[in-house]
Amino acid sequence: MSEFVGTNLRLIRLFHDLSLTELGEQVGVSKQFLSRVETGAEVVSAALEAALAESLAVLPDFFYHIDPNPIVDEQCHFRRQLTTKVALRQVGRARGEILKRLVGVLDEHVELPRYQVGEADPETPEMIEHAAERFRSLFGLGLGPLSNVTRIAENAGAVVLKVHGLAPEIDAVSFATKRPVIALNGDGRSACRERFGIAHELGHFSLHIGVLTGDRLTEAQANRFASALLLPRSTFTTECRVALRGTRLNWTGLSELKLRWGVSKAAIIFRGRQLGVFSDDQARSGYVGLNRHGEAVKESEDHLMVNEEPEVIAESLKVMREHFGVPQSAVAREMRVQPKLLQVLLEPSQAQATGNVVNWTGSPLKAERATESTDFVEGKPGATVLTWPNARPR
Repeated sequence: MSEFVGTNLRLIRLFHDLSLTELGEQVGVSKQFLSRVETGAEVVSAALEAALAESLAVLPDFFYHIDPNPIVDEQCHFRRQLTTKVALRQVGRARGEILKRLVGVLDEHVELPRYQVGEADPETPEMIEHAAERFRSLFGLGLGPLSNVTRIAENAGAVVLKVHGLAPEIDAVSFATKRPVIALNGDGRSACRERFGIAHELGHFSLHIGVLTGDRLTEAQANRFASALLLPRSTFTTECRVALRGTRLNWTGLSELKLRWGVSKAAIIFRGRQLGVFSDDQARSGYVGLNRHGEAVKESEDHLMVNEEPEVIAESLKVMREHFGVPQSAVAREMRVQPKLLQVLLEPSQAQATGNVVNWTGSPLKAERATESTDFVEGKPGATVLTWPNARPR
């Protein structure tokens, strides 16, 4: 007979952001006893197993399944890791594990886009620039603004998810697993911030295979990739000059560039200095100006830009339902969780409205139906690229 896997209990407890004390109070045991259960030092009775499963919204066999491919440190990339506490990273990582399992179930039944993010050497800034340029070339993205970075990432083989309840210190977290996952903080980030976050995580996938990230060097390298991908030097160097009026920054020009390229004014200033268009003094003046006008976090044009919505999860579930007759409850069973947990993952607002919620403060996933999209090729709008849906039954 299989044995109770204590690390599975710890995983789902952290997923719900529960302390040992909080979970112990729910199931009627001490935190010390639960700690010993998680380390394998205590045997779990049938009654406690049932209580844990109900409290944590999983099926009993969740505790007995050994994941053959658990996420390791080198596969987990946190944006803002330098300032993120270990406990908060543990919660984010636990949610990544459960999201990975959802994606794994879908990947078994639906043929998703082939993963195509090439590996590159981050040794020099020039190598990173070339890596971003190769990415654009591979997908025929041209050299103009990218209209939907989320769709591009998903058609490159990653799955993008909006995760509610992540700590404010975490902008995004990605997992370089068999089917890479990018989890964005879904609690009110601007469209620009989300787009840059996705490009940043694509940078980790390209530059940091098997590398422990989160230090200043790897974060700077991923930021360079994101900047080069979103604002290619061959075209943006010239356009960036619109943001200068004599020796001073032109704020109207910065705003126009932001709306055209889909990146923040802070990112434009950063890239302009990187490309030598802005001097250090001009860049410094720009950052001071943003702070002075209260735009250090939220910029004045943010409300004009619509946030992109992930599509792979919703379309995959639709394919499973319409082609196989597989409901979400069956998907939940394959994940070894209760349907109400998957409902919270996929439809947090609806689940909360009906009162059918697990004991958890966050709602980690929201996905919308796919729509047609156009992108820019060589700076000219109108060429349809990387369109989703393209999922089909296996």
